[in-house]
Amino acid sequence: MKMSKIEKIFVNLSARARNIKIIEHNLRQIDLNKVKDVLEVGCGAGLLSSYMVEKYEWKVTGIDIDTKQIERAKKEHSEKKHLNFLEADVKQLTYGDNEFDLILSFDALHHIPKLDKTLNEISRVLKPYGFYIFNDLIFPKWLTLNNWVIPIDRMKDDLKRNNLEIIYEKKRGIRVSLIFQKI
Repeated sequence: MKMSKIEKIFVNLSARARNIKIIEHNLRQIDLNKVKDVLEVGCGAGLLSSYMVEKYEWKVTGIDIDTKQIERAKKEHSEKKHLNFLEADVKQLTYGDNEFDLILSFDALHHIPKLDKTLNEISRVLKPYGFYIFNDLIFPKWLTLNNWVIPIDRMKDDLKRNNLEIIYEKKRGIRVSLIFQKI
């Protein structure tokens, strides 16, 4: 599911500072020496991917299903070495098993139907002992009853079944950050 134009404006402009603050906090919870290859799921206009390349000099691939977002990311961040943007569906990644040291999704997974396929793919392409950083909204129970969104507890269970263990959790109002490590 793609974002509305209004949501794109909010995410591409006003969420940048908040997301950088959150990713920095989350990165302090893991061993950064183990990170070289990063995948950002739902990268939008590429602000967070670009930031990580600049600050950490990691090889970062940002994917999004929205053609216009990927076009914008490529246009605005084309000069950066080690940064790649691709239009891709996270439910059907073309990467091999165990390719990424770190995968992150910020405000993306609540847009994706059939979350179980997404979580399976994230687990598949994440290297053993790699990290998955999830940051998204927490929805009220009444929304999850109709399968409009996946309850956070079910998502945690799906990831556990895929050999991902929670190593950090922080709730901020209607938002949650979770860090998983593949075991």
